[in-house]
Amino acid sequence: MPHIPVRVRAAVAGVAVAISVAACAGADPTPAAPDSGPDLFDALPQKVELPPVPEIPTTTVAPPAPTVTPKPKPKSEVKKAAEDAGPKLDWKRVGGDEFDGGLDEDTWNLYDSIGGFGNGLRRPEAISVSDGTLKITGRDEVSGGMGHSHGQLYGRWEFRARTEPGRGFGSAILLWPDSEQWPEDGEIDMMEVPTEDRVRAHFVLHYGEDNNIVGTSVPGDYTEWHTFAVEWLPDRLTWFVDGKKHFETTDLEAIPKTPMHLTIQLDQGPKKDWLPERDETTPDEVSLEVDWVRVYEL
Repeated sequence: MPHIPVRVRAAVAGVAVAISVAACAGADPTPAAPDSGPDLFDALPQKVELPPVPEIPTTTVAPPAPTVTPKPKPKSEVKKAAEDAGPKLDWKRVGGDEFDGGLDEDTWNLYDSIGGFGNGLRRPEAISVSDGTLKITGRDEVSGGMGHSHGQLYGRWEFRARTEPGRGFGSAILLWPDSEQWPEDGEIDMMEVPTEDRVRAHFVLHYGEDNNIVGTSVPGDYTEWHTFAVEWLPDRLTWFVDGKKHFETTDLEAIPKTPMHLTIQLDQGPKKDWLPERDETTPDEVSLEVDWVRVYEL
């Protein structure tokens, strides 16, 4: 996991290494949390197993047409089906960015600090907006990160993103506690793509003083565009990729209970068992690209 970024506008002399990534909400630089949690590749497989991919039949046979009009389902069955589908929530958009113009300094804080895991540097010049998308580009020792000014307790966060291939740079889009109390107040990693081939996106939920970790991952080609979303409510937290639910918890101990805000980061390795170090195969430039981000509340 990436470390905790410090949310500052001036250069920071040093930042401690931590296991989580995120943007701090305060104006003054603060130390990062200690790297006290387990390595994710050691922890996650013990928590979550992806189901096997079902075999797809080579031929299908259409069912015979009904000879009589089927009877409507009893109202009790219709009601039960609606309950199984979950509540229909009336989300109202309250923030975000379509990245159709420049970045508003009142909406985004661009990091100017030591990089993730204490590796390299985060600099505002690594961040640009063009052709309707945000781009955070890693070059040599320099990459970037940014924090959203809008924090809230519970809601829905949604974004469309892709990551160019390249060893040693990993993308992370997450929710970080406004309190900056980590890991006590939690962390919601909505999209982490650490490996250079970009074939798996991870969801990781941190909680508790001992930095407990639970999550899952979804295989795919994340050099292409995908849409990610998290719905965070007092009694459940749910993760979606391309509109499909891949993770949900109703464990009240795991669900954060303080306001959080969005951060977008391109971090550098090495981080053992997570993010490798750059080498001769790394391209001169590697970018995390975001089409839009949208924030909702009930």
